[in-house]
Amino acid sequence: MPADASLSAETGVLGATLVNYNSGDCLGILGGADDAPAVQWPCDGSANQAWMFGSQYAANSSYFQIVNGDGQCLGVLGGSTDEGAPVYGWTCLGPSHPDQYWEKVRSTTDSSYRYFINMNSGLVIGVSGNSTAQGASVVQWANQNTENNQLWAITAQPSS
Repeated sequence: MPADASLSAETGVLGATLVNYNSGDCLGILGGADDAPAVQWPCDGSANQAWMFGSQYAANSSYFQIVNGDGQCLGVLGGSTDEGAPVYGWTCLGPSHPDQYWEKVRSTTDSSYRYFINMNSGLVIGVSGNSTAQGASVVQWANQNTENNQLWAITAQPSS
């Protein structure tokens, strides 16, 4: 299915939360720090959990940067293409870093959820070990195409 061009188009707001299907927690960057791991945490309205699409990889591309309210892009540590590689937030670097570009694809099992596919690796983001724990790491893994830790609902950002 084609990717949507904007996170805000689904929520009507500039910042949206990405809520994990399995845990009900939000995707965020640990402590809101630059060059820090992506984790799941209860939705709290913080800038590190407010996401929107940034730059498009190229004209007519379905890949976009995913940028949080702190101005950090979601990417894969070291540009890795390995399963289990950690997802991080850091300075948006542009097309020379395809690990910072993602395609948003509607789930075939539940249309209210999305997969986020990394341009560089072809892998999707999910919570490590299917964990429901607060602070659990977000990693990339092969798409399991099932209702699990790899699915994310796009919802309006709660008030902090």
